[in-house]
Amino acid sequence: MSGRADRQDEAGEEVVTDDGEYEVTLEHEGEDVTLSVDEDEYILDAAEEAGLDLPYSCRKGQCTSCVGTVEEGEIDQSEGAALDPMQEDDGFALLCITYPKSDCTIETDTQSDLFGGDMDIL
Repeated sequence: MSGRADRQDEAGEEVVTDDGEYEVTLEHEGEDVTLSVDEDEYILDAAEEAGLDLPYSCRKGQCTSCVGTVEEGEIDQSEGAALDPMQEDDGFALLCITYPKSDCTIETDTQSDLFGGDMDIL
């Protein structure tokens, strides 16, 4: 077995990725950037390797500087402590400790949404 999976993107083009690797689309600064991210790689790390400058601070899932909102797909952020279950249910994810578990789309830099637009509390 080759360890590769064949898929088609929205335009019907074939996408070939290694098993355990997912297509993660980041909606960042008005543009969509799609990355191939291993299932055991943090999304923030993959974004940095691709040259994206995303906000972050602690890299431990304890602050909310790197928060994004999952629009589609499944993630694992079980290593973090800064978000409560309701915030996670609303789609918020701390990208410094988030692994993809499927192809997904994530809006980056949504800290103001997390706090209802009131960033003065930070």
